[in-house]
Amino acid sequence: MRKIAIVLAASAAVVATPALAQTATGTVEVSLNVSSACSVTAEPLSFGSVTALDAAIDASSPTTVKCTPNANYTVNVGYGSNAGAGTVRKLKSSAGDEVSYALYTDATRTTEWTPTSGRTGVGNGSDQSMTIYGRVPSQAAVPAGNYTDSVVVTVTY
Repeated sequence: MRKIAIVLAASAAVVATPALAQTATGTVEVSLNVSSACSVTAEPLSFGSVTALDAAIDASSPTTVKCTPNANYTVNVGYGSNAGAGTVRKLKSSAGDEVSYALYTDATRTTEWTPTSGRTGVGNGSDQSMTIYGRVPSQAAVPAGNYTDSVVVTVTY
């Protein structure tokens, strides 16, 4: 009986062992597509509280642009929701009274920011600072009130 058990065990071991081991290989293609992307963050621009508009009032808005490294971009600033079909930016009160103002790319306020002319740059993957400079020029007195506008800042890349 012992011989039969040894023969059966040996037969089972031979059947369980493959006669010739074979392998096959394949290739996995690996890829990654990094698309250009940009974002913009602009802080509020407040001209403060005044009692008269007999002198220019200046203010600024810290703004940051963050783009993928080496992405060329242009930042443009719209005319605002109160400009209508025109190109004059206006702060407007709830009563409909208006105060004109302008936004500039430079601290000397010589180059106006528009929807078609802005500032260009190249992304580096980090926040890049720029400033939107504003000016309310001297103008006729207006009634007391809260004057506001909403301006779109666009980054094209």
